[in-house]
Amino acid sequence: MRLLFDGTTPLPRLLLLSTFLVSPDFEAVLNPPAFLPAGHRVTYHPTHLTVSSPTGTRHAVPIADSYWLCHRRPPAGNSTATDRR
Repeated sequence: MRLLFDGTTPLPRLLLLSTFLVSPDFEAVLNPPAFLPAGHRVTYHPTHLTVSSPTGTRHAVPIADSYWLCHRRPPAGNSTATDRR
């Protein structure tokens, strides 16, 4: 599920969040995981998430760890597709 942590888009449903991608190759981890209620808005900060309720109440959820994800790429010249000759 793709979520927007922009502080303005409400969450579509109740979520149990433990890890999430900040970008395609960077992941953040919450420890312990957090329940985020439907209708709340979330803002990402490098050290925490700010969760805002529809009534305006805010609380911070600390980010325990974050790290780069490494992807292996095939060597140049090698194709993953079957060669047809």
